[in-house]
Amino acid sequence: MTDVESRLERLRRLGIGKPITRRDFIDGVAAAVLAAGSSPAFAGAGAAPAPQDSPGYYPPALAGMRGSHPGSFEAAHALRDGTFLKSAAPPIAPGENYDLIVVGGGISGLAAAYFYRARAGAAACILILDNHDDFGGHAKRNEFTLGGKIQLINGGTLGIDSPRPYSAVAAGLLNALGVDPVALSARDADPGFYPSLGLGSGVFFDKETFGVDRLVKGKASSPEFLEKAPLSEAARRDVRRLETEPIDYLPGLSSAEKKARLSRISYRDYLLDFVKVDPSVITLYQSRTHGEWGVGIDAVAALDVWPFGLPGFQGLMLDPGSAPHMGYTAAGYADGGSYKFHFPDGNASIARLLVRNLIPRAVPGSTAEDVVTARIDYSGLDRPDHPIRIRLGSTALSVSASGDRPAATEVVYSRMDQVYTARAKQCVLACWSTMIPYLCPQLPERQKTALRYLIKVPLVYTNVALRNWQAFHRLGVSAIHCPGSYHSSVRLNPVTDIGSYRSPRSLDEPIVIRMVRTPCFPGMSERDQHRMGRADLLTTSFATLEEKIRDQLGRMLGPGGFDPARDITAITVNRWPHGYAYEYNPLFDPDWPKGEAPHEIGRARFGPIAIANSDAAAAAYTDTAIDQAHRAIEELLAG
Repeated sequence: MTDVESRLERLRRLGIGKPITRRDFIDGVAAAVLAAGSSPAFAGAGAAPAPQDSPGYYPPALAGMRGSHPGSFEAAHALRDGTFLKSAAPPIAPGENYDLIVVGGGISGLAAAYFYRARAGAAACILILDNHDDFGGHAKRNEFTLGGKIQLINGGTLGIDSPRPYSAVAAGLLNALGVDPVALSARDADPGFYPSLGLGSGVFFDKETFGVDRLVKGKASSPEFLEKAPLSEAARRDVRRLETEPIDYLPGLSSAEKKARLSRISYRDYLLDFVKVDPSVITLYQSRTHGEWGVGIDAVAALDVWPFGLPGFQGLMLDPGSAPHMGYTAAGYADGGSYKFHFPDGNASIARLLVRNLIPRAVPGSTAEDVVTARIDYSGLDRPDHPIRIRLGSTALSVSASGDRPAATEVVYSRMDQVYTARAKQCVLACWSTMIPYLCPQLPERQKTALRYLIKVPLVYTNVALRNWQAFHRLGVSAIHCPGSYHSSVRLNPVTDIGSYRSPRSLDEPIVIRMVRTPCFPGMSERDQHRMGRADLLTTSFATLEEKIRDQLGRMLGPGGFDPARDITAITVNRWPHGYAYEYNPLFDPDWPKGEAPHEIGRARFGPIAIANSDAAAAAYTDTAIDQAHRAIEELLAG
């Protein structure tokens, strides 16, 4: 058999080329074709409707490449490269005038519209522009129809928890939307379901990294785990010591002094230089921080991993409390953190509740429970007879403060290969901070430099629909850490019942699993790793991702009877090259004086233009997105 024939046979065994659910939407091709042949909702009589106004338009159900999908970023990249406006036709000016234009339809942008209307009155005219084919920003949902039932999973932000208690503003907004996290969590979440079936955690050791493909159930601290793990005797001995022995590796220092030391060394260096583990141990723990920080333990401070239960600190006797460096750090969880709740679709339900509040006609229902299964009427989002409008597939290209009252700002945006203008008294930029210098070149250079500093975390949330989950049960696992694999973690969808929505409970039912990938480049600074990772995601095709997904699942779950060609029924890849907000890293970032950090300089109001996003807080949390929206509106309306 030739190499080509061997590869073709391998792809056949993996199921590549076999039809799966909604394969017609892979790479967003069908959605792009629809968009290319459509015109905006406000076009002249007889024009084709905009995609969001077309019958059956429902992006949450699309599979294939999602997140920053094809069609959502090309105009922005052309603007960055200085080519878009040079080749674009003159803008069309439909004569639209608003009180407020919001650039970005994520939670911060939607919250900004909410706060503005609360202050300006119900008659306030607001236009929200978003470059994606759905609202919510990173708060996206993936919706599968499996076995005749809807199954939901987050395509972006997972939950509402935060390192610190919610502010009165953020908590007040959730309350106004009908979200009671304590009551919902107690009534609707069922974290004990998988353990009741005997399912726990495990580690998949891949042959490229560890010499053999082997899934080992249990925790690294257990003798049974270490006996089966393909590690050297020295590595097993050091893992056992690291996980179980209460040794003070920083003797003679006070708790405060230990924290100060731990905040300035990586967890990797702590393990090597202080715990003195065998270097091969590092491979087992390297990707444990991928899901939280988007980088490995080489680029995360040892103090920041302490509150998350990573081993090696049990003998240090550290006092509870935050890290001694600025910013929203993971160590803030030592202060208690916020309440927690996970909707079946992550924070997409929060975005849906905001849209229902702003445009009730578009989102049926009345409670936080029924919004989960509500079928959004996207044709109701951008209607001329409603004071608040959400216009999807619209990428802002220029936001200028004209000084021409009453319409003091002009926004130029592209939509379906055409350029339009809209004017407003004021504008909120709730988009990514690194994009703002291109939108507003008139900003002071110091502010633009600060905005460019905030490099977002690239990541991939891959959601895979399976015919059943018998293999997980046979192997005794519900969550798998994969330290050397393409995706660093795999887990069954968390069990949450809310309203009429029910999670699968029978092993023979179809289920959705979540796989997480963060492209990392150990040895570089965090921001440089993010830049490299962003390029990696933008140049990796869906075909490559599908092969990686099928190969990893087949090798990992194969001993449990899993067949990727037979058992995978749908794949949705949520690619986020510009993912979560950058949080300052004490290993690479200085301790700026109060008011001098890049996010503080970058978010400064510029005349009738204010900035609201999670970047503006240097914190990737829902409450900070809400708080920054409130701050931006208060700045604008202060005069």
